[in-house]
Amino acid sequence: MELQSLQIIVLCVCLGSMFGQLFVPNKQVTHILFAIFCGSVAMSLAKNLSGNVIGPYQYLIGMAACITCNGYWLLSRTFFRPQHSISYQHILFAGAIAVLIMLNQGYLFASNSGLVNVANGNLGQHILRELTILLSSSILVLSFWEGCRGYRSADITEKLQRLLFLMTFGGAVAISKATQGIYANAPLSQEFATAAITLFVIINTQILTLWRGHTVQQQKGNSQPVNEVATVIAEKNLNAPNTSNVADETLLSKQVETLINEEALFLQPNLKISDIAQKLGVPEYRISNALRHHLAAKNFNQYINELRIRHAQTLLADTDKQKWTVLVVGLESGFASVGPFTRAFKSITGYTPNQYRQRVCQPKSA
Repeated sequence: MELQSLQIIVLCVCLGSMFGQLFVPNKQVTHILFAIFCGSVAMSLAKNLSGNVIGPYQYLIGMAACITCNGYWLLSRTFFRPQHSISYQHILFAGAIAVLIMLNQGYLFASNSGLVNVANGNLGQHILRELTILLSSSILVLSFWEGCRGYRSADITEKLQRLLFLMTFGGAVAISKATQGIYANAPLSQEFATAAITLFVIINTQILTLWRGHTVQQQKGNSQPVNEVATVIAEKNLNAPNTSNVADETLLSKQVETLINEEALFLQPNLKISDIAQKLGVPEYRISNALRHHLAAKNFNQYINELRIRHAQTLLADTDKQKWTVLVVGLESGFASVGPFTRAFKSITGYTPNQYRQRVCQPKSA
């Protein structure tokens, strides 16, 4: 197959995936980001295909191909973070990379059009290119981290989805780096390999997008009836005497404790009481009663946070993990961001994570 034919095929697949998101019912942020990512990749392919025809104007098309690796990072966050997956800081970071790419392509257009003196602009173009490569490399690491974090606490379906993501993303990066070395003196072969890798990524990401969307909808569908029934029952029991069998409640509390601790569910971000109720097949109010009466917890969130903080204390005291930042410790302990982690840690221990680390490590270094 010729390079141009493969690039046209990949371009068609990108456009098909992009417009296909228009027909997805109940669109989520994931579908919007995937459409933007496909559109950006399509513009990159259009730039390569039209380069010989339109000359320097190809770089104006290339300016639209500014949401590739940064867009994929945002997309990866929406895959495995059901809540608060993207904030303005993430958008600013991804936007900064997009601006650098646009500036780099704009400079190439200006230099190839004779609008700027190439000799005088080499330093600026070099800085732009190196800064873009640096930030893009950071984005690649962050994307890979999204597939790894929370893996051991995920259920079997999510583990398979994470494996597909890691295989797709890791395989694409590894093969891309390998081909750059193997075909260092064969640019056409490099472009062919890049087009093939792009096709691989688009197809697998489309599969993962559909799969994750189906899984999320299924979980919502399964949990909704349980929540509704549990709410009604809980309201009826607010002013009613407790008639539950003590032996049954004790057994349930042991089941809750075993499930959450032995399967390390407390390390799963955004864990809800409805998740535990669904796994055990009981109403939520019974879980709440078991926590209050037998596990000495005011509520579900307090119980989970205490387990997470206990796990975080172990990580902070581990001498092999002293280089881990507070953010990494918080993420590894089941918190979605550093703010809630720091507040919960200080509320329970009386210290911030950094203060606790200094306190427990000081005797060892003395």
